[in-house]
Amino acid sequence: MRRKGFTLIELLVVMSVISLLSALLLPVTMRVRGAARQVQCVSNLGQLGKTVNLYTDENDHWYPIAACLPSTEPEDGLPRIRDILEPLADAAVFECPDDRPTDPAYTFGTYYEGEGCSYEWAEICNHRKVGMAITFAPFKLEDVPILRDYEPFHKRGGKLGLNFLFVDSHVESY
Repeated sequence: MRRKGFTLIELLVVMSVISLLSALLLPVTMRVRGAARQVQCVSNLGQLGKTVNLYTDENDHWYPIAACLPSTEPEDGLPRIRDILEPLADAAVFECPDDRPTDPAYTFGTYYEGEGCSYEWAEICNHRKVGMAITFAPFKLEDVPILRDYEPFHKRGGKLGLNFLFVDSHVESY
């Protein structure tokens, strides 16, 4: 009577084929996951753009007044952009999935932990109305990104890049 089963050589061949396939697919999987995080960040910024527009509609077309880097503000300083917009948006949209500070002096694990948001508010919008010209520059606020990643978190083609949100809720990646 002969036993049916794998021989040692057959088992080794199957294991080597599986390890070869996983080695080939792992980089592709990592790139796809990175692209998914990038898309999530763009989606978050788009949602925040709509939230800023809701805020300005409810506040006579004035932009929120918020700190750029709240962790450096004095105790009675400007509020975080999240504190202002959170009643109008889901808390999840304030966190970028790629938020990982590279500055060794930054004491928090993520900007979301330290600032309450992974996106930096453009303080140039403080104390301004929608459509207001900027006196020291030849452009309008609509041409300035109002929120952006704190650091270049997103890998694109071997380079690190940022996502920028503009007033009309469109997001550009650089």
